[in-house]
Amino acid sequence: MEYIGSRVINASRATIANILADIRRLPEWNPAILSVTAGDPVALIGNHYPIRAKLPGSPTITYEQVSTDCVVWRLDGRQAYETGTWKLVSIADHKTEVTHTITHSGAIFRMLAGAFRTVPGLRLDRLQHRAEYAQERTRSRDVNDRPDVSG
Repeated sequence: MEYIGSRVINASRATIANILADIRRLPEWNPAILSVTAGDPVALIGNHYPIRAKLPGSPTITYEQVSTDCVVWRLDGRQAYETGTWKLVSIADHKTEVTHTITHSGAIFRMLAGAFRTVPGLRLDRLQHRAEYAQERTRSRDVNDRPDVSG
């Protein structure tokens, strides 16, 4: 099952990618994830991070790609698997079109088919709020500051 949402966010691709890759703060804007066990401030590709989520068992999240063009993670739980893809396209200075696709497989998600139809939009709402708030807070920084995530 696949669900897609898209939104224009008033923030740079780097700002958005940095939020998505900030593994320790993921539960602050993704309510399906209750907590993450991570020593890394930015998710490292291929590391399996234990999470507490609204899923049975001991799920993990693994980032497969992190760049200012695209962020991809895989959530693996007991009979519940999600691939989350965030495509980032600059459409103007500090304006980014973000397309979020989630793909579910496994028995748990098959039983809940259709219940996740609105999830990409809800995640985009929270991401937009966080990105635009962060953008406002950092506008006073030097415009030559380098982003944490490079593309």
